[in-house]
Amino acid sequence: MRTTAKTERAILILGATDPSGAALAEAEGYAEVFVLARAVPDSESRYLIDAGRAETNAQRRLRRVTTHLRARGSQASGLVGDRDPQAARRDAIALFPKPSVLLEAA
Repeated sequence: MRTTAKTERAILILGATDPSGAALAEAEGYAEVFVLARAVPDSESRYLIDAGRAETNAQRRLRRVTTHLRARGSQASGLVGDRDPQAARRDAIALFPKPSVLLEAA
């Protein structure tokens, strides 16, 4: 966990599951955090990509994480993004320029 004063900005990119406690603890150290929850298809769906389900699950992850970060004193905002990790990184940086760090949670 960071020990410096909360003055920096971070991007936290979420994968298909909630971030680990360690990833959340690291993000808590930043004054402002932009969270991008990737709309990753459900692994239980073997033959059909259910985009609606992926979007809904990503919205839930986004809400849980931003609520957690706000409760710990960070300004947290975000949105649901592309399922592709590289596209998600590009989008997050375009929407939240000049972060101090880019954190990724599988």
